[in-house]
Amino acid sequence: MRIKSNGVRKAHTTNLEGKLAVVTGGGSGIGLAITNALRAAGADVMIVGRNEARLNAARGDDSRILTAVADLANPDDRVRLIEQLSGGRPLDILVNNAGSMTRIDLHNPDAQSLIEHDLALDLEAPVRLCIALLPVLRQRPEAAIVNVSTGLIYAPLAFNPGYSTAKAGLHGFTRSLRRQTHRDPIHVLEVFPPIVETELTKDFGGPKIGPEAVGAAVVKALRQDRNELRIGRAKLLYAMSRIVPNGIFSLINRAAEKRALDA
Repeated sequence: MRIKSNGVRKAHTTNLEGKLAVVTGGGSGIGLAITNALRAAGADVMIVGRNEARLNAARGDDSRILTAVADLANPDDRVRLIEQLSGGRPLDILVNNAGSMTRIDLHNPDAQSLIEHDLALDLEAPVRLCIALLPVLRQRPEAAIVNVSTGLIYAPLAFNPGYSTAKAGLHGFTRSLRRQTHRDPIHVLEVFPPIVETELTKDFGGPKIGPEAVGAAVVKALRQDRNELRIGRAKLLYAMSRIVPNGIFSLINRAAEKRALDA
């Protein structure tokens, strides 16, 4: 990206070769797919996750993949990660991907604690990482923040109220972040995947896409300096939510409720 004479960013093709990216939830699923796509584009990647064995398996023998064990729902782990990223090799790309998608019955006594966990990981963690690492990213000649949201912000699943609330909040935050950093050398990209074949969605029916398609699309969008990336059926959800918002919400949730009864 370049900066115009008036201080506003001017879009151009981004070179990922040699840049350092951190990918939260990078040990599996969409995060691993993004990691592999970034590595194929020549970037070095630090993957963050709770499971050290999974991170090591994802890294394999690739010396340009680094690992950091952290539970980003835990405030202390967040602080340690931020200190690590602020004091080492300068960071170029932050990918907020880690997430939780808990099925929660609001009638149950544990509903509040389950929602708080989803909010901590899906909303509070990416917001805190973005704000804390903004000074680092602003010092780079060409930086990026990628927030992985979901196509389901256009038709939230009622059985996942914590996840739905968090992703809607992340969408609003990302738009605010993009607006406030439009004079900085930072590309802010929000990604809206459809249902993806991952451990997170193993209990979901209906059509899914492979995580590799998401990883490739994210790298392409970074290179093209795009602001928003809707993938697959997320494009349809977006269009339908603008035409018949209540209708698409009811349709999605009736289908989910039927699958739950049939299971």
